[in-house]
Amino acid sequence: MARNVKRASSRRIILKTRVIITSARHRRALVWAATILCILPARPLLALDPHKSLTQYSRTFWTQQDGLPQDTIRAVIQTKDGYLWLGTDEGLARFDGYDFVVFTKANGDLPSNSVTSLAADTDGSLWIGTSGGLAHYRDRRFQTYTTKQGLPDNNITMLYADHADTLWIVAGVNLCRLQSGKFQVFAPGTNLPVTFMRTMREDSQHQLWVAGFTGIGKLIDGKYIPVLDAAELHGELVSSLLPDDHGNLWVSGNDGVLLRSPNGHLRRFGAADGLPDPFVRVVWIDRDGNVWAGTNGGLARLAGDRFVSLHTGADSDREQVRCMFEDREGDLWVGSNDGLSRLRDDVFTAYGKTEGLPSDEPNTVFQDSRGRIWVGFHDAGLMLFSGGKPHIYTTADGLPNNEVYSIREMGDGDLLIAARGGMVRMHEGHFTRFIPTDPLARINVFDAMEDWTGRTWLATAGGLLELRGQEFIKVVDGGAMLASAVVTLCEGQDGALWAGTLGKGLWFIQGQNRRLYTTADGLSSDQVRSLHQDDDGTLWIATFGGGLSSLHNGKFQNFTAQDGLLSDNVAKITDDGQFLWLSTTRGICRIAKDQLRDFAAGKRKRLNPIDYGVEDGLRSAQTAPSYPIGRGGERMADGRIWFTTSRGLAVFDPQGRKQTRLAPIVHIQEMTSNEQPVDLLHRVRLEPGSQRVRILYSGIHLSAPERVRYSYKLDGVNPDWVHHGARREINYNNLRHGTHRFTVRAELPGGPSAEESLSFDLLPWFYETTWFKSLCVLALVAAAWAGYWLRLRQIRYRFSLVLEERARLAREIHDTLAQGFVGISSQLDAVAMCMPDESSPARKYLDMARRMARHSVTEARRSVMDLRASVLEGQALGAALESGSRMWTAGSGVEVQVDATGPQRELPQEIEQHVLRIAQEAVTNALKHAGATRIAIKLHMEARKLLLRIVDNGRGFEQKDVFSSLGGHFGLLGMRERAERLGGELHLASQPGGGTEVEVMVPLP
Repeated sequence: MARNVKRASSRRIILKTRVIITSARHRRALVWAATILCILPARPLLALDPHKSLTQYSRTFWTQQDGLPQDTIRAVIQTKDGYLWLGTDEGLARFDGYDFVVFTKANGDLPSNSVTSLAADTDGSLWIGTSGGLAHYRDRRFQTYTTKQGLPDNNITMLYADHADTLWIVAGVNLCRLQSGKFQVFAPGTNLPVTFMRTMREDSQHQLWVAGFTGIGKLIDGKYIPVLDAAELHGELVSSLLPDDHGNLWVSGNDGVLLRSPNGHLRRFGAADGLPDPFVRVVWIDRDGNVWAGTNGGLARLAGDRFVSLHTGADSDREQVRCMFEDREGDLWVGSNDGLSRLRDDVFTAYGKTEGLPSDEPNTVFQDSRGRIWVGFHDAGLMLFSGGKPHIYTTADGLPNNEVYSIREMGDGDLLIAARGGMVRMHEGHFTRFIPTDPLARINVFDAMEDWTGRTWLATAGGLLELRGQEFIKVVDGGAMLASAVVTLCEGQDGALWAGTLGKGLWFIQGQNRRLYTTADGLSSDQVRSLHQDDDGTLWIATFGGGLSSLHNGKFQNFTAQDGLLSDNVAKITDDGQFLWLSTTRGICRIAKDQLRDFAAGKRKRLNPIDYGVEDGLRSAQTAPSYPIGRGGERMADGRIWFTTSRGLAVFDPQGRKQTRLAPIVHIQEMTSNEQPVDLLHRVRLEPGSQRVRILYSGIHLSAPERVRYSYKLDGVNPDWVHHGARREINYNNLRHGTHRFTVRAELPGGPSAEESLSFDLLPWFYETTWFKSLCVLALVAAAWAGYWLRLRQIRYRFSLVLEERARLAREIHDTLAQGFVGISSQLDAVAMCMPDESSPARKYLDMARRMARHSVTEARRSVMDLRASVLEGQALGAALESGSRMWTAGSGVEVQVDATGPQRELPQEIEQHVLRIAQEAVTNALKHAGATRIAIKLHMEARKLLLRIVDNGRGFEQKDVFSSLGGHFGLLGMRERAERLGGELHLASQPGGGTEVEVMVPLP
């Protein structure tokens, strides 16, 4: 499936309303009526609040420049997976809030690029009607139906999916339905007496309403029941039907909107009833009961018994609305000849010139003790907004200037108004001017207030002044430097006066006690913009360049953007008891006071505020518009908080409408390996050498996709969630082969979240596979075994040579040296027999020679025995031990018992020789040194080792230094050396009077 992805950018505009009124007086009255209506308590849990004027919805536009294949939107719908689908004259577009993905005939997806209608199935699939046939999109694949598959006509003009998942189709002039894979046609003139079918809808009772050129009726059990005939329609060309939950039927066509009540009463709405154009292509009722009409002149909403239009009146703004759809979040999507637009109800309600304000540049807002709301403007004076007859006061009414900085109330109910050029006191609509005599102070009075003692204070460019009667007393000198200007005032709970300056810090005045706090004392910035003291006595200080400061018990604590605040430029602090609302140059920042206290106490490392911007209904994120001061927020008696922005007022109602916050629907949209696309329809198996893996994902939240934040993790790589901000792709390099599971989470700040996972296999190179490694291990083992076997063979061969040489030497000694000594001994015996006189000196030397000869014969025979163990010839080791032990103990009277167990087999000659000599040495020691009377020899053979144990009942000995040459135990030392030469071990156990035990373990090949 080929596709074309286009990055979408949106354009957000301020709506303007055209109301068709005959006179200016009535026009102004209607504007004010709508304005007052908007500040009444709103109904909860609504999608598009009917109490708001149309201009107070935010509207965003997308066109071909933003990624649409074409600007004429003929159909719009949302599928179960959250995607928004758009039918245009140049193909089908899918929208996730960020990008448009385009499907066309050229890509092989559609039978025609002209998409006329869309229908969403409950299984999440999408039906697409085109001028060339029907297409079905499911599991990322398209299937096409034409007349070859049973359609009566390839020209599809309408699709509708009812509650039973039956698809109804208007193909040509025919109505048909697709059920269980089969088409059933209702042809005009037979079972459907309505010619040229146009549209159909299902009511709450699951009855189908159909409309054509000849009337409107119901289709019940396949039978047509007429309701309105052509005469009652006055020949109107019906474009859409909409039955509501109250039994009413709304019909739109080329002659306005027709309302049929359950009792059959008809009411027609036309241009005289507020419709911007009589040709109404679509009528829609949202989940809150708002009735919308899409006309050739734009969008309109029914208010009472009239429609109110979004159309501005200029022909260039006349959009031809073709379709509407309300998404799962309650936003209204509008398709027209000019592209796609979205109407959204926001957190904040906006007021500007469009809603009746004299200016879009308010400086300050204030509610007096009588509940009246006053607004001071940068360029339009003072306005009584609510709580009385709306009225605007300007210099013509007594203000010194139309730029108003602050509004406060005196103890007697009069208002103190600080403005450019002076201060005025307002009593029952009449102004009394107070103009400072100081030239600098006269330029700007930024703030004015009356303290609890009745003294009046003025914050001016010339410093802090006190008004006594008609005389101004300078308390703090501002000087010629603008930075020394006093711009804001606050009275403490103890009666002290706090005065913030433009750039010199914070003044504390109590009686004659005065002190200036600056950054040297811990203040975050010397540019103070507003002050607020809460119930626990903490003084909160809004600064420019230093964020928020607090002063409690004489100690400053600072909170900045580095700590988590939205901005370091804070113009105004508004306290609702639990939260502080900070008006900044980047939007509104709401932070819990408990968070601030915990941060100050070191209990948390970072602040986590909730930030509000344009996406929440602010027409401008600049909520600190007035310079050099800010009066951006004020909490009213009803709990609402009013903010000033550079484009009007914004009102937050904590008790008002609760925005439905659904978790984003998460999709892993695309995966590439080494920059090549990967098929996600089946189990993902990446080829060996996939060094660069890229995964693209999206959390569908069409209302405000820019607020979605993402986290991800890859099992085995990321042990915990990695916060990725608003980025919607991740790259992995040089992943290890194996099975991986990637999980992405999309969440709204402070709201719900959702996750999606993708498992994939990264195939290994052949040398990384288990079988290859196993073969390598086997090869190494085989090579080691072969090396060992060759080495053992070599050792055996060399040992056989040694044995052959020893045998040869034994033979030579026996045949030469030993036989020679025997001959000499015989000759000496013969000579001795010839010398009977045994006392002669000659006989004495002869006998000595005879003894030496016999000794030499004995030593020769012993050497032969050491070189060659004759007892091993022709018999196994066990038998050799038995015969040898009898020979070693012959004539001693010692009882010897030999026991051989296990499989007896022929062993290498070296092992047999050494084991036999160890046994011989142990038996000889028992005879000569231990005085043993009983010796037990046990030989046990296993497949891989040999065990020899020799136990006697002799006198035993101390084991200290028994294997040391210094102890003189050369026999024992030789026994151990023989065992170690064979790779074995020798253990000796003995104690005085307890006999001796020798145990030898030798590994066998």
